[in-house]
Amino acid sequence: NATSNMFAVSRALSRSWNPGDEIVVSEMDHHSHIDTWILSARDRGIVVRHLPVDPKALTLDLSDLDAIVNAKTRLVAVGYASNAVGTINDVARISRRCREVGALLSVDAVHIAPHKAIDMDAIGADMLFCSVYKFFGGHIGIAAIRKNVFEALDTYRLHPAPSTAPGKLETGTQSHEAIASIVPAVDFIAGLGTGSTRRERLVSGFERIERHENALAGIIRQGLTDVPGLKLYQSEGPKTATVAFTLEGQQPGDVCRKLCDRYGIFAADGDYYAETLAHRVGVDRIGGWIRVGFAPYNTEEEAELLVRAVREIAAG
Repeated sequence: NATSNMFAVSRALSRSWNPGDEIVVSEMDHHSHIDTWILSARDRGIVVRHLPVDPKALTLDLSDLDAIVNAKTRLVAVGYASNAVGTINDVARISRRCREVGALLSVDAVHIAPHKAIDMDAIGADMLFCSVYKFFGGHIGIAAIRKNVFEALDTYRLHPAPSTAPGKLETGTQSHEAIASIVPAVDFIAGLGTGSTRRERLVSGFERIERHENALAGIIRQGLTDVPGLKLYQSEGPKTATVAFTLEGQQPGDVCRKLCDRYGIFAADGDYYAETLAHRVGVDRIGGWIRVGFAPYNTEEEAELLVRAVREIAAG
């Protein structure tokens, strides 16, 4: 999975770090993309800095970016989008700063992969991680790494294993049935779009998905804005069709059980491994958020049902 890939890459890359080097992680990320790098840094005695989150705006605070990412920085790890609140981060801006100081950029794209077309060159990522099951395939992770970076990785591997990319990152017998699910999953999304090439169809398909999902998320956000005691956690800028909220006086887990038992709606509660972000906004004290998200198969009727359900639960 993506986390396993992150562990493998971070452990390999950290072998080239030396005392005095620094890495930067984000306060907004899923901890798979925080702890994997922090643990490797700890093993090597490397300083860890943080890109802070603005808990009110629910965006990364990049005002001190030039000081945080400096000449000592070897790597910056940041999520493309928050899996908890949906904020889409300005990864391209962070990448430009990385280029200025010669640092590598690792991007966690697990959350955004099913919602938006990804262009590694456009955002300037050196490494990008995602999981196929997030976009309707099997349970297998993907690590996309620039060729020169991949070739230089000093990976932990068995002696008889391949010493070249990508084999040197893979251990043991592969999950061939999960690998076989990747192309059909990609083709499913491409089948929703138009164009003369698969890439054109894929981008077009994602654009169609974005329009559909964002319209449904808009129904939810608009429908919940005036619910007494309800707080929406969302940025003003770009975001995925992920809606996180809390209800005053009610535990998130209790609300999710009511949504399931009374209305047949599945919603998740907790911090979704975005533990640092949950702490920074204070929801860790109440059991996290209530989070709902959308996929191409969801309908307006389902979005409207959720609004009615939450209103009725809030009213007691």
